[in-house]
Amino acid sequence: MRMIPNKPRWRRALLAAFLLGAVPALASCSSSSSTTDGATGPKLSVVAAESPWGAVAQAIGGNDAQVTSVIANPNVDPHEYTPTAQDAAEVAQAAVVIDNGLGYDSFMNGLLSTGSAHARSVVTAASVLGLHGDETNPHLWYWLARVPQVAQAIEHAFATADPAHRVAYAANLERFEQSLSSLDRALGRLKAARGGTAVAQTERVAGYLLAQAGLVVASPSAFSLAIEAGQEPDAEATTQMSDLLVHHQVKALIENTETVSPVTNDVVAQAKRSQIPVVGVSELVEPRGSSFVAWQAHQIALLSAALGLPDSAAPGGTSGS
Repeated sequence: MRMIPNKPRWRRALLAAFLLGAVPALASCSSSSSTTDGATGPKLSVVAAESPWGAVAQAIGGNDAQVTSVIANPNVDPHEYTPTAQDAAEVAQAAVVIDNGLGYDSFMNGLLSTGSAHARSVVTAASVLGLHGDETNPHLWYWLARVPQVAQAIEHAFATADPAHRVAYAANLERFEQSLSSLDRALGRLKAARGGTAVAQTERVAGYLLAQAGLVVASPSAFSLAIEAGQEPDAEATTQMSDLLVHHQVKALIENTETVSPVTNDVVAQAKRSQIPVVGVSELVEPRGSSFVAWQAHQIALLSAALGLPDSAAPGGTSGS
């Protein structure tokens, strides 16, 4: 769990410049992020900016890819992340790099600008989905209906970079897409039973998922956007949020458990006093090492239970990322 940060940006920029300047030396003396397996040979070296896309990449890469997620620790804020020299070296050596775009992981721009000594493919989720604009919700891995499009782009990049294992990548993609169907069914049941139900959210983290479930976000966008930006919501937005909870105008509060502040703590406390269920969601895969499907299935089950609808979405196991 992380508190909303308030760090001087010039220090982050100075540190990033210093670390990125050290990349050539580190890349030449550090071991490659591609590991070898006695049974399968060299593995495709893959770097994902954050663990949700890393988990998708691992599901597709299987035993033939070594996937590293730059940000997998829930205590790290992607918006404020300063890349390390190790991050830069790993990106420089990767055959495939996956980022989110929409400014969510802008630290990747500096890492990718350092270049690479070999051919490298970059998959940007927002570009794959044709999304742009500052107002677009960047938490794209919660748009489960469109995750397959990003997965297909990742599989294509893997097959191009490592054609010897293209059949395995295609089979893994098919299995992953089939596993996503359990999530779609769970959201379909939730929409059929509780569509139109009003909920509140501290941030837009699960906004796409809530929309796919047919739920209506009644909390003021000014509140969520302020929290997301690391700012304190204005008095009007805070009062509106409080009134929703006090007067039981929503059936659940969706809380980003990875970013907390005195304001969000107060909102959660108010919801509990009003006996409104609080559903925790996360920006990164939790627990670390879980598969993408297992992580999302658990969160959908929590949401369904909070709204009085038992959920039977099957977890998808675990895989490192």
